[in-house]
Amino acid sequence: MSAGRRPDVVVLGAGLSGLTAALMLQEAGLDVQVVEARGRVGGRIRSVPTAAGTLESGGATIGAGYRRVITAAERHGVGLVDATPLLRFFREQELVLDGGLVGRTEWPDHPANPFPERDRDLMPWNFARVLTERENPLDTPEDWLDPSYARRDVPLRDWMKGLGLSEAAIRVGYDLNPAFGRDAADVSALLVFFRAAFSASQRRAAPEGVVGFNLEGGATRLPERMAAGLGRGVHFDREVRRIEDDGRGVTVRCAGGSVYRTRRVVCSLPFPVLRQVALDPPLSGLQGEAVRELPSQPVTQLHFGVRSPFWEADGLAPSLYTDGPAGMFAAARPDSASIEVTGFTAWVMGDQARRLDALPAAEAAALVTREIESVRPAARNQLEFIGLKSWGADPFAGGAWATFRPGQVTRFAAAMRVAHGRVHFCGEHLATASRGMEGAMESGERAAREVLECG
Repeated sequence: MSAGRRPDVVVLGAGLSGLTAALMLQEAGLDVQVVEARGRVGGRIRSVPTAAGTLESGGATIGAGYRRVITAAERHGVGLVDATPLLRFFREQELVLDGGLVGRTEWPDHPANPFPERDRDLMPWNFARVLTERENPLDTPEDWLDPSYARRDVPLRDWMKGLGLSEAAIRVGYDLNPAFGRDAADVSALLVFFRAAFSASQRRAAPEGVVGFNLEGGATRLPERMAAGLGRGVHFDREVRRIEDDGRGVTVRCAGGSVYRTRRVVCSLPFPVLRQVALDPPLSGLQGEAVRELPSQPVTQLHFGVRSPFWEADGLAPSLYTDGPAGMFAAARPDSASIEVTGFTAWVMGDQARRLDALPAAEAAALVTREIESVRPAARNQLEFIGLKSWGADPFAGGAWATFRPGQVTRFAAAMRVAHGRVHFCGEHLATASRGMEGAMESGERAAREVLECG
């Protein structure tokens, strides 16, 4: 740390939650230093410019009701682009199930369709979302933390079985490329209800006809502009190793010898990262258990260029939703005004992501390519691997977003966001009423308020 006056607060992490807290504290008159382990801002937002357009690895599209994110974009001069025309393409996918390709028009009457009669028109990628919104016991997103709903903190699989669904319906309707956990038995139904309630609240808050926005120039533009407003800037390549609180102040020690002394710390590190940091005094009780045990979802993204429009040759939609290592193989388009496909991104989650993470990047790409080519002969030799991003293997992320196993919401949620002496915590995993980028900002605001209330 450079010589001079010690900062009032040191913020660990330059993602949206940390930057939100830092700017709020700075505006209140405090001297704030942000410390970041990477060589860039954004955390789990990562935009990569290429000749074919900007590739987004991580948070990208923002909900039309993301009040905090939209306000921050407007404040920092980042343009909003209506992504609604692009989002409709996510509904235009073909299904790959058990090694065979099933067209969208075939699915309602297909013998592999295990859904009950009223839901046979739903594609697998929509089934759990529609089901949990339709049958959601929560009235508002905040209800998921109300003790009266604790009995819902059970395996999602058990809840689905209670609705009369078969094992096959649960597998096809949730387990193929799970957003939370390894499968429906590994995630709390209460978390999935929270996501459904938040999605419903977003639609109610959205302008008519708008589903979501992209950020002009790429999602990273927002954290970059936010960081530019910091008086002290961001200190990069500072991996935190130890946090010491002596009751009068806090000392932060980083790899390489950098040391920061401050009155208070705001820590936005995801729990898989915080596990690697020594705290003195150590975390204890339920808060300590939460940091050690709360999982984060493995998500691996593989980006591909395309040599020719092979989908025109086979007459199928460009995108595929698979139960194999390609996950959701989604067509990428340069902007919301264009229907031109410039490449593909494979979004792979859960155990399939872990499978890819165990391979060198080139081998992982070859495995995904073989899966696509095996069901779509027209795609042979038409895909060109560009790059891979694994959030599960990222040492400064440990996963793309937090997930809760059955019982963990009621066990950990209240305890895990409590300040530990002079150390305050934020991050999307600690949001109470929002998810994603909006949740990150919500938690940053809460942590900043805590610091200000302490004086």
